[in-house]
Amino acid sequence: MKLLILGLVLVLAIVGTMLALVSLSYIEDSSNDVKIEGNLKFFKEEVCVEDGLETVCTETLYIQNGNENKVPLMTGRTIKEKVFVTKYVEREKIVYKEKRLLGEERPSPVDRIQDSDVNVFSNSVRIDIKNAKWRSFIDSNSMDPLIDKGTTTIEIKPKYASDINIGDIIAYDVDGYDYAFVHRVVDIGKDENGVYFTTKGDNFYKEDPDKVRFKDVEGIVVGILY
Repeated sequence: MKLLILGLVLVLAIVGTMLALVSLSYIEDSSNDVKIEGNLKFFKEEVCVEDGLETVCTETLYIQNGNENKVPLMTGRTIKEKVFVTKYVEREKIVYKEKRLLGEERPSPVDRIQDSDVNVFSNSVRIDIKNAKWRSFIDSNSMDPLIDKGTTTIEIKPKYASDINIGDIIAYDVDGYDYAFVHRVVDIGKDENGVYFTTKGDNFYKEDPDKVRFKDVEGIVVGILY
């Protein structure tokens, strides 16, 4: 009989505790103000942590007794909210600044044909050039509008690297291609392998990547025919 009475007391105690917790769990707290019921205080705390592009905020409802000890109230009121923060990412911009043409002096090809070398007749023209050869072109557009498809150039073979100057247009071989490139010399340098020429197409915004060696040069353009 004593065991039965003790069991009933325990059941009543458990039920009473559950009812108390349920009553507390339905306490509405729509604001951040502290609410006081009897000797107990209920209040909320919010903690926010930034994580990458979002901010995660955790809101917790606490119960505090008269001894100033606060205990989290297990009411299911702990929430998580994701607040997405706009982040502007500027894409990489490639801007090519081109110098305006104002008529200033620019390197030009060296004059290799004298007036006395040109003879004009009523039915023909003769230009006295030694060791000359001619070249036709594909439609590459790299030297437009000076040289294009259908253009014919006259070239001479230089004897020494010093015969080539900045501003000259040269024909040269490039590994992997079965035809010669014809571009303008924009710079002359020297490294551990000797003299090299930096070239660039007149119709292209940047210099060619390869260092042109003298052994690869087929000729210097001395005449352009249309």
